[in-house]
Amino acid sequence: MLNSTALEVAIGLALVFLLLSLFCTTINESIAAVLGWRAKTLEKGIQSLFSGGQITVLDANNVATLRSLSDVVYNHGLVQGLYKGSPSQTFTPASLIHPRSLPSYIPSRVFASTLYDILFNGPAQALRDTSPAASLRNMLDSLNQLPDSKAKEALLLLVREAGGDVDATRKAIEGWFNDGMDRVSGWYKRRTQLVLFSLGISIAILLNINTIAVAKTFWASPAARAYAIKAAESYTPPPQEATSPGSTTSTAASSVKKLPVTASEQIAALGDLALPLGWNNGWYPWPKNSNGTEFTGSQLILNFAMTILGWTLTGFAVTLGAPFWFDLLNQFMVVRSTVKPSEKSGNEGSKDPQPS
Repeated sequence: MLNSTALEVAIGLALVFLLLSLFCTTINESIAAVLGWRAKTLEKGIQSLFSGGQITVLDANNVATLRSLSDVVYNHGLVQGLYKGSPSQTFTPASLIHPRSLPSYIPSRVFASTLYDILFNGPAQALRDTSPAASLRNMLDSLNQLPDSKAKEALLLLVREAGGDVDATRKAIEGWFNDGMDRVSGWYKRRTQLVLFSLGISIAILLNINTIAVAKTFWASPAARAYAIKAAESYTPPPQEATSPGSTTSTAASSVKKLPVTASEQIAALGDLALPLGWNNGWYPWPKNSNGTEFTGSQLILNFAMTILGWTLTGFAVTLGAPFWFDLLNQFMVVRSTVKPSEKSGNEGSKDPQPS
């Protein structure tokens, strides 16, 4: 049978990692908002999508000028309508605009319409034949006027496959954009994980959150486990209530306390667990043992190495994110709800009368 002590230790650790992940995620989101990381990552993703592609456009003085396709897209009216402020009335490269002013998200439909308008809706195309064959020929003529680039190569292929159909061409551009944005999402996710790991390690050292020491405390202290279980129950829906006949989702949700939102609430919730966190003059984590005598030699080195390992484990745990730990905590609580009744019931004797 599943060891209930080990399960409760796992619940306690999941709760600690959940609160710590929420805290680090709050800090990361604040930094990302101030520095405009999402918008900057999107801009770099669009630049990568066009692979240095350029197009000749008329500037304010009606002089033909070679511009980056990504900058022309960002200066189009449809995209500028997504800016977080008043867009410039003159052509401004996206790299010169503060990231907080740039859009952090561009719908694929908007991107496709913008690029189609830039490439195929110029004055020279206005009166052309609109049949599929003529449209295909005109689109290819427009693309062939672009300087050679990987973007030109990709667009030529997309237009040929669409066969001159306008809607199919837009859909193809949308698909091309979405595929590129999947890669951009991967970039941002990896960057977020790196930042969360850095924050996790920093907070682990600053607050002395050692995963190994916390696990030992939970294992040795039934009171600490009981308090963690009580706290976990207040953040997760009761399995019995959520699955019992006649109960409703709203009823189950009403008994669940909301997770702490602000950074101060998250740290306060972490401190309420009464775990060996923070720095003090006592024996934890080194260089003194519980009797007050100093560790020396190999024991001191071992304790130092275990503390470094505990901090590192905390940093890696934070990179998994709060949603992961919240889901895992819910699963642990469901498992515990199936284990505890059998433990409490024990082996009951038969109630039938026994022969004398």
